[in-house]
Amino acid sequence: MKGFGFGVAFAGLLAIQVMPSVNLAWQQTQRLNEGLSVRLAVETRDPRDLMRGEYSVLSYEIGRLQGIGVGAAPPGCDLDARESCRPDSGRVVYLRLSPDADGVHHAEEVFFEPPTEDVPFIKGHLGSATLVRHGVSLGIRTRTGGQPSEPATCQLSACLTGVVSYGIERWYGTQGVPAKLDRTARKDVLVEARLASDGTAVIDGITVAGKAFAKTARLW
Repeated sequence: MKGFGFGVAFAGLLAIQVMPSVNLAWQQTQRLNEGLSVRLAVETRDPRDLMRGEYSVLSYEIGRLQGIGVGAAPPGCDLDARESCRPDSGRVVYLRLSPDADGVHHAEEVFFEPPTEDVPFIKGHLGSATLVRHGVSLGIRTRTGGQPSEPATCQLSACLTGVVSYGIERWYGTQGVPAKLDRTARKDVLVEARLASDGTAVIDGITVAGKAFAKTARLW
């Protein structure tokens, strides 16, 4: 009986230790199977993690916003009283996405509250960002005939320029695979992501030049 009791205690202890990992894997699989599929353009680099191995840092096109329209300014940012404001770093934002003719999703509008319309959106966190009202310079210059033009101005009621992260900026792979990815022309690399109902994203897979390069494992 003592041996039986010890076995039960050991099994219980083991279950307690593995449950967090099993729960995480279960949630990841559920997101991958049920989430809305979107395709994102990236720029890549290749660092390494001593604990988890090689990975690529995926710098997304939608991670660098330049004068994107804003659904409504956040509390504390009164653009009627001033030309611009700086939202708090780390603030949650939601980007409405729209696919182009090739199925690649681009940012169309940013919200500081979850969109109420039935549209694809991704949840992120602001880094450094500036919000300006209509007619104010975006601090962006284009070139015409090799010469810089006048700075672009906000043509909407409000525009945001800044950096956003989405929690999918690292992709881990077996030895040599992330380096191989980063030797690939960035225009050929696309990330297939899945979006949960609240906009949270997970990486589902990576394609290179239209062919499958990697796929995230599932429990079922």
